[in-house]
Amino acid sequence: MTLKTLFAPGPNDSLLQRLVESLGPDADLTLMDPSMDHWAPPGNADQLVARSEALVLGPGAEAATELVAEDSDIRFVQFTGCRQPAAVVTALQSSGVLVANAGPALAPFVADHTISLMRAAMSLAGRSEQKLGDLVVGVVGFGNVGIEVARRLQAEGATILYHDIRTAAQGYANEVGTRRQSLDRLLLESDIVTLHVSDTPHTPGLIEGREFRLMKPGVILVNTSSVYAVDGDAATSALESGKLGAFALGVSEPEPEGRFNQIAQHERVITNLRDAIETEGALGAVAHLVAENLRRVEAGETPRGLMDPVGFPGVGDPAFWSSRLAPRQQA
Repeated sequence: MTLKTLFAPGPNDSLLQRLVESLGPDADLTLMDPSMDHWAPPGNADQLVARSEALVLGPGAEAATELVAEDSDIRFVQFTGCRQPAAVVTALQSSGVLVANAGPALAPFVADHTISLMRAAMSLAGRSEQKLGDLVVGVVGFGNVGIEVARRLQAEGATILYHDIRTAAQGYANEVGTRRQSLDRLLLESDIVTLHVSDTPHTPGLIEGREFRLMKPGVILVNTSSVYAVDGDAATSALESGKLGAFALGVSEPEPEGRFNQIAQHERVITNLRDAIETEGALGAVAHLVAENLRRVEAGETPRGLMDPVGFPGVGDPAFWSSRLAPRQQA
């Protein structure tokens, strides 16, 4: 493989050796290593970018995208995680750069983690005698992870509802026997609500006081996507009132004194912050995906995990009636 590739690992990134093995001995791979406990560009970053055609970014190294100038030779950016700020992705795409993440590789591991959190939360809420197959589960966000979660729930026999600002490909919905619902309808009918939304400017506060009031008494909420999708004060109130039976939080907040690190102390909150994407199996799957995508781009093929811009639904768009993941716009 001759595609000139620059790898900017995130802090404590453990992917490099696996990536080298997956790419093989003929790869043209350069490491951008700032040698810090937080990512910052090394002094020769501009020179490294200038000779590169592809940029691979570990979690925490998203700032390296600022080095990609419009006149650079970089035509492909590969994230090795599955949570990237929408503003970063949009800026790259507007420059004509192909952007992909590792969602297809990581989704099965995050989905397994999500199901484990559901079971733990059911026990914490005093509902351990219930089976997932007897419950209605609402999946908010039907991308790579949401679909994998739905597949596991379908195998358990659960009734599945999903909400997304876009209608999923019909084959995926038919496979798990689900239909797209408005967020309000999903919240009204679900025994468990699980969040798998992208990191966009419109994600914070997706679940606030109004949404908790719509939910069934004793509902279980699972969040393995963005910590800011749930209003912390509203979640605390819902826990204290009993409206929220248990809250499983599988994602951490950067600030150690953040409100979700405080809510984690509640007796009906489970926090399992073991990163599902740092297992040996997940790292191997990511390395394989990155190597495959670099070969695809070199051959002029579409990479897996290609990220599409998420537009805002307007009047006439089928997503308009059910969108609460992005602001509605008038036509």
